[in-house]
Amino acid sequence: MALIMAVTCVLVISWIAMEVSYDSLIEYNVNVNSLNRLKAYYAARAGVDLSLLRIKTYQQAQSQFGKQLGGNSEMLDQIWKFPFAWPVPVPDGLNAVDKDQIASSLKESIMDASYVVTIEDEGSKIDLGDLVSPSKVLQESTRRRILEIFQSKIKDDQEFQRKYGNYRFEELVNAITDWQSKIRSSANGGDKRAFYSDYPDNFPPNRAFRTIQEVRMVPGMNEDFYELLEPAITIYGMKAINPNEASKEVLKSLDPEITDEIADEIIKRRGDPNLGGPFKNKEDFWGFITGRGARLGEKTEETPLVFDKVTNFRIKSTGEYAGVSREIVAVVMDLQSVANTVKGYVDKEKQQQQQPGATPTPTPNNPQNPAQSQSAPLPKGPPRIVYWGER
Repeated sequence: MALIMAVTCVLVISWIAMEVSYDSLIEYNVNVNSLNRLKAYYAARAGVDLSLLRIKTYQQAQSQFGKQLGGNSEMLDQIWKFPFAWPVPVPDGLNAVDKDQIASSLKESIMDASYVVTIEDEGSKIDLGDLVSPSKVLQESTRRRILEIFQSKIKDDQEFQRKYGNYRFEELVNAITDWQSKIRSSANGGDKRAFYSDYPDNFPPNRAFRTIQEVRMVPGMNEDFYELLEPAITIYGMKAINPNEASKEVLKSLDPEITDEIADEIIKRRGDPNLGGPFKNKEDFWGFITGRGARLGEKTEETPLVFDKVTNFRIKSTGEYAGVSREIVAVVMDLQSVANTVKGYVDKEKQQQQQPGATPTPTPNNPQNPAQSQSAPLPKGPPRIVYWGER
């Protein structure tokens, strides 16, 4: 009996020791992972903070030297365009002394996590909010470009044409407009609430989209349509397209005659100084396209374009430590510049209405445009963040 009791006690003690050891190990791993995630998160935050400084520096440089540089102001874009990573990558061409100095500086740093951060132009996309803009030019231009994305896909993709060749995309664009419009009637006819009979009581929301993902909830929208639109649309646009920064999808939406080949040539030209470099103005841009044999439409000249600066940015920073990564996405927006641009469109259209027969052709950020003749003072403090996402 004594032997049995002794063996039993040893087993019980061993089991308790194993449980305590296991729980301690689990707790230790959980805490270590939490610490790693925290370090990775603040590494990503460091990338965002550095990006905000770069954007602010670019805005100050553009405000002070943009007009002096004239057509060469694109040199300032490298302030925000150039990707950055920590630790700083060491180029292969450096000599041993420079490599040792960089290695010594990195060793002295107290930051043991790493991050990679990029800054992209967010404003040169199709802004869905322009569908309900007070400017008729912005409304019509935005509607035309969204429809052109679908029409271009139908022409280029036989499978898409087979599935959606007879689909009325005008009604889908109207549904996107209805979501944001405060008018009770639908652009497709009737009361727009009838299209939301399967939705909760607070639909349609009659407000602007808060996130791009909300577009999925628009009646008539499916994943094929959303995946096609998502790279080219935004809710943080600068009310004009910058052809020197716009993606291939956005470039093709400017006019039906801009094919894949022409869009590729545009991207190649704007990135190569030997081929002409960035486009200087509308005449330079449209002239380049017509020189490739394109026959531009009648409404093309009304498309709002801008060439001299970028105001809205998307920051993507990824921090990593011990195999754990965290990502932060932030959108920076110059609200004052956007408001001034819209005001310039509206004022221009009012002038056109007082002159019957005239065609509204607003020229945003043109020195001859009264709304843009005097540059507004640069706001104090860091750039305005309008979106912040973490994962």
